[in-house]
Amino acid sequence: MTFNPFEDNFQGLGDKATSGEKNLQGVLAWLERDECPLGDAARRTYAQAVRKAARLIGRTPDQIPACTTQFQSIFPNKEYVRSWGKSFCAAKRWKRNVSAAINGATGTIAAQKERRSRRDDWAWLLAVLREIAEKGRPSPFELHPKQLICIQSCADTARKLEIRVSDIDPDVAFCLYRAAPTKAAKNAVVAALDLVDQSRVITDRRIQRILPAEIIGFVRPERAEKVAIPASLMQELDTWVDLASRGRWSITDNAFTGGVSPTPYLNAAKKIITTAERADALKLTELNTIAAAFDERVLVTVVQMLRDLNKNDGVGAITPRTARGYFECLIPLLERNGEDTSSVRMILDTDRWLKTGSRSRTEMSPHVRSFCRSVVTDMNARIRFLSLHIQLRKKAILHLKAAQMTTGREAEQQLEKARRFGTCAAFAALETDAIPARVSSVLKTTFRGSAAWLHLGQRKTDDGRITIPSAYVKNRKTLHATISASSRLRGLETLRWYKKVIRPLFVCWFSLRTDPVFSPRFDPPFIVYQRS
Repeated sequence: MTFNPFEDNFQGLGDKATSGEKNLQGVLAWLERDECPLGDAARRTYAQAVRKAARLIGRTPDQIPACTTQFQSIFPNKEYVRSWGKSFCAAKRWKRNVSAAINGATGTIAAQKERRSRRDDWAWLLAVLREIAEKGRPSPFELHPKQLICIQSCADTARKLEIRVSDIDPDVAFCLYRAAPTKAAKNAVVAALDLVDQSRVITDRRIQRILPAEIIGFVRPERAEKVAIPASLMQELDTWVDLASRGRWSITDNAFTGGVSPTPYLNAAKKIITTAERADALKLTELNTIAAAFDERVLVTVVQMLRDLNKNDGVGAITPRTARGYFECLIPLLERNGEDTSSVRMILDTDRWLKTGSRSRTEMSPHVRSFCRSVVTDMNARIRFLSLHIQLRKKAILHLKAAQMTTGREAEQQLEKARRFGTCAAFAALETDAIPARVSSVLKTTFRGSAAWLHLGQRKTDDGRITIPSAYVKNRKTLHATISASSRLRGLETLRWYKKVIRPLFVCWFSLRTDPVFSPRFDPPFIVYQRS
């Protein structure tokens, strides 16, 4: 009997399945029943989507489990294949229809509706906050109706665990955060718990009697454990990296030439050192020299820990492709500092996990390859990609108009969104109609002075041009590109609009900051990066 990944890996729907539809054939049967609440048009659309999924998988509907998680793993949202739909948007719409049909047939949607219909303390909290947000009721803090979405999401997670508002303390809050199924749901939990704490100032008895006895004060847990490298070791590491990356000394130029970027060497060494500290392979505070961090015993422990983290999706996990790149960077770093590299070479030659990274490094990652293929082969996807800056510019203009119609905090929020979308529009215009440069290089682009990188021309018919000096390019070769005024992509038009309309908003915003670096005399680069 051949291995069937759909049957052997399927763990069932458990207690969450109320209708017992455990395969796509059951989903099709549910769509035909009288108790299905959908209309005739929706039933036909969902049935066609489910049959298409079975056809693409290559199995009959009764052999495919009704599980949205497995379906989404086979057809990820970030990828696109033309057989999934005529366009990327059509493929996403098809996947949404299949997921909706599965969720409806297995009772997921009905269970969610039942949880939302409960008249419990979460409902009381939502009711009072909705009155404050929608009816303009006086409140000690300002509340926007859209903020209630985070309360609804958090309430759904809490109701699954039978957690009441009054039960929440720091430990329960952490359990609630861990139980949230997605990154967006976790963000909603953090925002909702913060709103619960803010609600303590509301004098309404409906809220006061359901709030926790103490302030929750929940803080989002760190994504990865931070390991600080002592200053003395960091200074020695910087010297090592400089020796490995600065190139050869030219007796005629009286300078180092042929150097490379030090960033890959620094990142590789720091990742290996911090991982060794986390694995208890060494104690950084007890080291006298950075060389001890690259002993064979330490490197073996680092590889084993990285392999385990990758297998278990642990904190700080990286792919074998990235890990192999780090260890390959170690070879020139150690050699150019007079250290032995035999252990590193042996690990690269013999470790099976790192060998899988060697094979993947010669190819594009699946989601990047799928995206590039769609841009090249699908005309609609290509047009959307190349004209993205136009869509972003339109959004920025809408927010600018909205800011003119309001005042106070709401106007500032609209201006912030306009700055955000306008900056993204300018960046997209440079990338698609000028040169596909690195983000770090684009953020350093200057447009004033004798050594300006970017020139947008004086007249409407003048072409623009951009030059990135060799010191900011990976291969140390200066980049030159022309931004044609007659280009059908209209990138130069967007850049001139950004310079005239959006960038002055940043200068005004900077001048209002109390930090001395944001004084009115401070002139930021052309593409302004606004830190939140």
